Amino acid sequence: MTAENYVLKFGSLLKEETLEVIDNKILPNTIVLEAINPFPGYYEYYDGLQKDMLPHYIYLITDRKYDLEEFTRATQNIMASFEVKFHAATGTITIYNDVYHAIRIRRLTSYDQIIALQSQFIDEGIQFKTNGSIPHNSKAMIRLNKFFALDEISSGFFLDHIEANHGYFTIPHKLSWKQFEELTRQVKYNMEMFHFDVSLGFIYDHFKAKDIIRVYAENMNLELLKKIRTKYLERIK
Repeated sequence: MTAENYVLKFGSLLKEETLEVIDNKILPNTIVLEAINPFPGYYEYYDGLQKDMLPHYIYLITDRKYDLEEFTRATQNIMASFEVKFHAATGTITIYNDVYHAIRIRRLTSYDQIIALQSQFIDEGIQFKTNGSIPHNSKAMIRLNKFFALDEISSGFFLDHIEANHGYFTIPHKLSWKQFEELTRQVKYNMEMFHFDVSLGFIYDHFKAKDIIRVYAENMNLELLKKIRTKYLERIK
């Protein structure tokens, strides 16, 4: 795809993952988490496949919710001089009944870069939570608010312009997480190929919220997205 083919959308993704606490190589008295298995619906069937993919998705816990302008201006200032071209998004992490505001970071090449990144966010006015603790190996609901760079490969079907093996398709209406979990269980049970990971979300499109499902699988293509979407639509009431 060329640069002219993609569209930029703002939206949200909701997913459930297990997060681990990072205890070192971070600023003192801050909380940093990592999704060591960021696509569990796929990689749980391929033990060890992600072991060389380090660091994984990093979550910096902030002291409060920062609005989109604050976050965007801080991030673009940091990226102008930071040593790697990382990706960042804001969101919330819910563990049990506790809700934490976070910045999700990906594409770091070393854990040693975390402190430098935290320090630069502080210089830009983003502060981090300095009290409390989170249990190791915690199951969390993660909601990310992010920009999507999408190549529309067919009506209602998209490939991520930046991230390989990420695909998206639209669904008719919003689903609760409980509905989505049950539908996903049914879909995977009724497919020959069920090694894929999904999350629930929406994008803003022409002044409306358009509901989507994000799919992760190796060798992502339109045929696979169509097969999975058909199975969901058969079951969405």
